Amino acid sequence: MPQKREFDTDVQTHHLTWPGPDEGSTTSASPARQHTSERPNEIQDLRRVLQELYEVLELPGQLSDYHFAIESAYKTIYERRREDLAMLEEVERLCWLDIELSEAYARLEHKPGTFFRALAFEGLASLYETEGDFAAALEVAERGMRLGQEYRATQVERLRAILAALEAEDMQ
Repeated sequence: MPQKREFDTDVQTHHLTWPGPDEGSTTSASPARQHTSERPNEIQDLRRVLQELYEVLELPGQLSDYHFAIESAYKTIYERRREDLAMLEEVERLCWLDIELSEAYARLEHKPGTFFRALAFEGLASLYETEGDFAAALEVAERGMRLGQEYRATQVERLRAILAALEAEDMQ
C-alpha cells in the first residue's frame, strides 16, 4: 500500500511513496510505473504491446501512470499500424479509454492552469477526420477543449466550418 508523505513548504505538497524492492525501502514509483519502466523499448509484436498495457492497468498506480501507459500503447500501435491494420480498432479503443479516464478524474493539470497535452484527443479527432467522420472528430476535439486542450480550438473551428458546408450542400 502506498503511504502519503507531506512536505511543509510555502505551498503544502504531498506525494505517495510505495514499498521499494529492498526490505524497508520506499520509492516514488508506483508498481504500475515500475512495470512500465521495466519493459523493453522495442516490443516486436503489437499484441504484446496490449498485453503489457493490460498488466500495467492491473497494478496499483496513480492516474498519470495509467494515462502515460495507455498513451504509449496507442502511440506505438498507431506508428506501426501498417503491420496489422486491424489494430486501428485498438487505437480507437485506447484513445477513448484515455479520454474517459481524463474526463472522470479531470486532472490533466500538471500545475494550476497548465495542462498536459493529451494526445488521445488529437489522435482520435484526426483519425475520425481522416475517415470523413467530421461530427465525431468535432465531438472529440470539443471534449478535449473542456479539459484544457485549448490548442484544439483551430481544429474545432475548422470542423465546424466543414460540417456547416456539408449541411448547406445537403439543403440544396
